[in-house]
Amino acid sequence: MLLNRFRLAFFLAIACSSCIYPFEPVIRESQSVLVINGMISDDPGVHEVTVSRSTPYNEPRFQPVGGCVVTVEDETGTIHLYREHSPGVYRADLPPSFLSVGKAYSIMVQPPPGMEVYRSDFDTLLPCAPIDSLYYEVQTRASTEPGKKLYGVQFYNDLTCTEVTAVNYRWILGETWEYVSPYLGDYIYEYRGAPITYFSTYHIHRCYKREPVNEMFSASARFLSENVIRRNPLNYVSNATPRIKIRYSLLVTQQSLTHAAYNFWDRLEAQAEESGGLYETQPWSISGNIYNTEDPEEKVLGFFFATQQVSKRIFVENDFDFDVAGIACDLNTAEKFDDFFDLFPIYLISLGQLGGFPYLFGPPYCFDCRETGGVTEKPDFW
Repeated sequence: MLLNRFRLAFFLAIACSSCIYPFEPVIRESQSVLVINGMISDDPGVHEVTVSRSTPYNEPRFQPVGGCVVTVEDETGTIHLYREHSPGVYRADLPPSFLSVGKAYSIMVQPPPGMEVYRSDFDTLLPCAPIDSLYYEVQTRASTEPGKKLYGVQFYNDLTCTEVTAVNYRWILGETWEYVSPYLGDYIYEYRGAPITYFSTYHIHRCYKREPVNEMFSASARFLSENVIRRNPLNYVSNATPRIKIRYSLLVTQQSLTHAAYNFWDRLEAQAEESGGLYETQPWSISGNIYNTEDPEEKVLGFFFATQQVSKRIFVENDFDFDVAGIACDLNTAEKFDDFFDLFPIYLISLGQLGGFPYLFGPPYCFDCRETGGVTEKPDFW
């Protein structure tokens, strides 16, 4: 089984942890190249293409190219126009009649002032096999701290390819977890000179947070005799994070890939492995399937591909026999108003028998779960 795991990034900054200084290639302004990325699926609705310029590996940022003419064309010659949604981001609401499994698609990008035209190779939208199963196992791993182990959950998925489905796949992961702030407050001190008033933080104690998993995973059954991918490793969530302390959910989106698309991601992954702490190949050296129609030798980064995708969600409840870290928070004690820090609003826990001083207090995130990026509204799927 060809299993590949890679970071979704076109510029890979690999830090060297030894005493040897890492090689840092000098990237001059003239070396900035055009970067075009896009995907089309058979899901009707908004599709997106981004157009930007590359930046030095040690200054990663999105450097948009606005004012482009962007279109997508199918193999029959039908064309749809993308409109600029924000600088460098182009979107098109594509109808179902345009999106079909088995069709091939290509994009055209014409940056200002409009003298040059960039196209992608045609990429065929292949049928996607269903996700047979999505599951996890409790596993231990070595910790960076000597003598300690990490406990956590390793996710896997299985799928069976057929004669009509794609044999190359990648997976996009999104995680959601429930968590609580470390403490419940019962008073609030809103600003310097204000009275301390009763205020329960119960309604901002429990939150739900969503994030993309900043890793990507791919696998191919191309050279397997049974065309079956089993125990394909996805992400690992350890007990060093509060993610699995209460309830955790992983959404897995499986995308079909042509051989060309799969080979592109495979080359990126190979470059990352090759680099280590030193660059044996330049971080911008891998081109995709996009080219200048008048100057095919021009370096262009990015990739445009067509895919069918299916999704599956799994939930994990904390019934583990190991401890899971919570949100770390240290409280201070205030005997008088002058003891409070200027971190308003300040949530308080009274230590007095009838309320009042002394109070325990700390940073807002100790009491307000929203301060660490979550929302109090429960997701519909929860």
